[in-house]
Amino acid sequence: MVRSHQPKTSGSCPIDLVSIYMFMFGPGPYTDSLRLPIFIVMCLACINIGSSAAFGAFISLATVSLYTSYFIAIACMLRARLNNEVTFGGWSLGALGKPVNAYALLYTAWMMAFTSFPQYLPITGQNFNYASPIFGFALLFAAGLWVLRARKTWPGLNKEVIDVVLKDSDRDTVD
Repeated sequence: MVRSHQPKTSGSCPIDLVSIYMFMFGPGPYTDSLRLPIFIVMCLACINIGSSAAFGAFISLATVSLYTSYFIAIACMLRARLNNEVTFGGWSLGALGKPVNAYALLYTAWMMAFTSFPQYLPITGQNFNYASPIFGFALLFAAGLWVLRARKTWPGLNKEVIDVVLKDSDRDTVD
């Protein structure tokens, strides 16, 4: 008897993903470590069964958050490049670094804006992309927590960790 390893689906939710991984990789520590993440992904994919708007907002929120972290990092790097505050290591883009960072910043801002648009027209409560209001609320909540509590209690950067990172950055070895 040959067991079929085709995913059983209900809507867009893969139900038998763990058995697919077991078939591909066999039992062992790698497949055991994949069970929880696969289960979490399966549960999150099942959101689409209940509401495509909720699933779209969930995916858009993750994407906008990721692009926001990229935007912050690229903006800091571009600012440091413009003020000549960067000490480069063994590899650098040289004069092309500033235009590449500027283009990456514009592209990231563009993607952040368009990721938040609704997927369908006309826009109704059922197909509205709620990622922007949720993201805005999360930013306001974080800023409020900073103003009310964290700025008074945050001890600052861990100097020991920074020293270890800076000391390790001087190595010329390949890991």
